[in-house]
Amino acid sequence: MTGTWFLMQDFTFTAEGPLRLGQVLPHWTKHTTILAAIGSDAAEDIVLPAIRTLVEPNHAHHQSKSRSDSLSLWAKFEGIASGSTHTDIGKKHIRDYSKTDHEIRSFADPLLPEKVTAIANIPNVRKHIASGMFGKRPVYIVLGLRIATSSFTVTKEESSSFTIEAKGSGPPLGTTPGEVGGRVKHDNVERMTDSYDTAPGIVFAYQMYVIRNHRTGSETELFTHKSGFLTGEGGEQEEPLVLVDATKEEIDDDLDEEVEYESVQIGDDELCIYLLPKK
Repeated sequence: MTGTWFLMQDFTFTAEGPLRLGQVLPHWTKHTTILAAIGSDAAEDIVLPAIRTLVEPNHAHHQSKSRSDSLSLWAKFEGIASGSTHTDIGKKHIRDYSKTDHEIRSFADPLLPEKVTAIANIPNVRKHIASGMFGKRPVYIVLGLRIATSSFTVTKEESSSFTIEAKGSGPPLGTTPGEVGGRVKHDNVERMTDSYDTAPGIVFAYQMYVIRNHRTGSETELFTHKSGFLTGEGGEQEEPLVLVDATKEEIDDDLDEEVEYESVQIGDDELCIYLLPKK
């Protein structure tokens, strides 16, 4: 299944847990905060499309993030001596996930405009949409799940390095012409590795739709569906809504909650987004 996938921060949620198809979330990172569960409670009259299941065998995943900072200083004392220092500081985060089959669950058909309008007008969802600091807030609907059918191994490696090098030169003692110099270098590397096996049947990643207000300007090519209206008090129509895929560009435009994340291109038509490790 192509598109943008959001990798779980930890692998403790099963397919029967809180993250299910059709759940309405306040933010793409808050998969345990449910604004509405379609088909139950206030949303019991909204019927979701049928679910389609595909199996992707032997799925493996690797992600890495590295950073290096360098600082160089050079000084010369005219006629006396010269010196320089160079410092390198680096950090690296690596995650490896061993092979397992993925069961991919998704809607067989797109959400129709009237269903999107009904979802946006659920009281909890409406309240969240109206709570934005920069206008109406978007909401997210889970439209796809990747479920690992068997246990797999998660390996985490965190490493840091520190290197400092100092050089200096100057005239020798006495009257003999020439120059003498010296060099000192210090290296320090720390590495921590942790691995564990997950339970079978856990959620590996998820895909989402975004319900948001129509923006001014030319953005028609982003639309999945133009969907009805958000109704105001007394049934008055407010602003038109659109339903779009949750992509990197869409989450970057969600200004109410800015989150540091990384993205990795997988092949030609898939993107994986994951949160950075907590410092």
